[in-house]
Amino acid sequence: MKLTADLIASSPTHINAIKDRELDLSSNSITVIENLGATRDLNDSLNLCHNNIRILGNFPTLDRLQCLYLADNQIAAVERDLAQYLPRLRTLVLTNNDLGDLVDLEPLRQFGSLEILSLVNNPVMRRTHARLWCVWRMSETLRVLDFERVKQSERVEAKRLFETKDGAPSDLANSILNVKSTAPSTANTFEPGEGLSPTDVKEKTAEELQKEQSKAELKAKIRDEMAQVQAMEEYI
Repeated sequence: MKLTADLIASSPTHINAIKDRELDLSSNSITVIENLGATRDLNDSLNLCHNNIRILGNFPTLDRLQCLYLADNQIAAVERDLAQYLPRLRTLVLTNNDLGDLVDLEPLRQFGSLEILSLVNNPVMRRTHARLWCVWRMSETLRVLDFERVKQSERVEAKRLFETKDGAPSDLANSILNVKSTAPSTANTFEPGEGLSPTDVKEKTAEELQKEQSKAELKAKIRDEMAQVQAMEEYI
C-alpha cells in the first residue's frame, strides 16, 4: 500500500502513555516512506510498525517529531542525511529489521538528541562488539540501547577498543568503517519479485504465510516493547 495523504488523514491519532500526540500508521503494508508532509508536523510520535519498509528515509523536515517506531519492517538501509530532517528525534525503535553491517548504522550518529535506540533482532547486533560499537559511535546522549541502560564502564571499554591514545580511530575501528555496506542503495527502487526466480517467489510466499500465522503474537510482543520504551522515556 502507498503512504498517501488520504491514508495519513484517515489514520488514528491519539495521546500515548507519555502524553505525546502519536499518529498510528502501523499495519498498512506500506513499502516506501513518502508524503509525510501531509502530517503538517503535528505529531510528537510516529508509529510505522508492522509494515514492509526497506529504506529508512525520504522524510520531510519534522521539527516536532521526537519518537519514531519502526519495529517489524524490512529496513536494511538508512538515508545518509536523515538526521537533518528529524532534528529533535530522541527515540528510535528498529526492532525486527534487516540492518546487517555496523557501517550501515553510520547515519544514526548524526542524531544529536538520540537517547533511546532499539536494534533488537537485527543481524547487525550479532556482529562482534556490536553493542560497544554503538556505544562508542553514537551520540553521547544515548542512554538506553536495546532496553538496557548504557553504563559508564561500557563507554570506557568502547573507547579502549575503538580509539588510540591520541583519540584517533583504532585499527579495529578502521577495519569496521572500511567494510563496504551490503545495504541496498537508497537511490534504487525495489520492485516486488525483482531478481527472484519463480521458485524463490513461491518460497517467499510460503514464508509470508507463516509470518501471517504468527502476526498477532508478534504484534502483541511489539506492543509490549513499545510500552517498555515509553516507560523508559517517562523515567528518563
